Amino acid sequence: MRIEQLEYIVSIAKTHSFSRTAQDLHISQSAISQSVLKLEEELGVTIFERSSLGVKPTDEGDILIKNASEILLGLEELKNNAKKFRELDQEELKIGLVSGLHLPFLPKVLSQIKKEFPYQSITFRELSSVEIVKSTINKELDIGILVIYENTLNYCNTIEFRSFYEIKFFIFVDKHSALASFSSLTPQDLLNHTLVMYNGEFMNWFFEKFNKRFGPFEVLFKTNNNETIRETVRKGLAIAIETEAELLNNPYIKSGELIAIPLRINIPDKGYLGLAKIKNKAISVETTTFIKSFESHIQEMFNR
Repeated sequence: MRIEQLEYIVSIAKTHSFSRTAQDLHISQSAISQSVLKLEEELGVTIFERSSLGVKPTDEGDILIKNASEILLGLEELKNNAKKFRELDQEELKIGLVSGLHLPFLPKVLSQIKKEFPYQSITFRELSSVEIVKSTINKELDIGILVIYENTLNYCNTIEFRSFYEIKFFIFVDKHSALASFSSLTPQDLLNHTLVMYNGEFMNWFFEKFNKRFGPFEVLFKTNNNETIRETVRKGLAIAIETEAELLNNPYIKSGELIAIPLRINIPDKGYLGLAKIKNKAISVETTTFIKSFESHIQEMFNR
């Protein structure tokens, strides 16, 4: 006995026609007739009376068709419950994001994940890169989007890193600055200028090395508020060392009120935006889908 045989007899009972059922189910009439005949032979019961006036169930057939309808409903319930259990069994996807990283494409990535996996729960935590690594090791995060550099690479025995792109530095100045006409700048060009710095783990690490090697530089203040840095530079009170991510997302760069000039610097310690996960740990298909989509959009963002 096959499930489609039950579907056939239930449909025939409704349409009172083998040919109509064949049309509705997109299968040949002869195939349906043979299938129903085999079912009747297997059960030893005539389910339908066939005549020139059409098809109608026998008394015994009425009972068997009712049984078949209940079985099909039970199978549908079974499938629906299995689907619910499977979807509810999906664990929450916990992702770490390095603080201060503005990703305008992130809603599109999440929309894609939700479309493919509608019951997948996703949580983001903004942390420093080192905190992301530690939280990943402690299984508080599944993966992390972070800066790969000297301090995070200290955990390379436990963490697998995958870089997306090398972090490049720019000097942001207001459009009236004496530096605005430069096509590129060196650390020496900055010595007589006051800086405002982003107060983040990676930028603090970078500036400490930068200041020791090429400084000292005068710093007006540090803050983790991007808007404060933008306004300070826009008003000509200081210049800022920023990354390419800020270049792409700063509205004053787009309006021309601020000018971004590449910083020409040769240092052995580089930083990369990338991914962190536990070594040799299997990841879910949902996580893999997120990573692929994220990497595709981040490459598109920085290669345009």
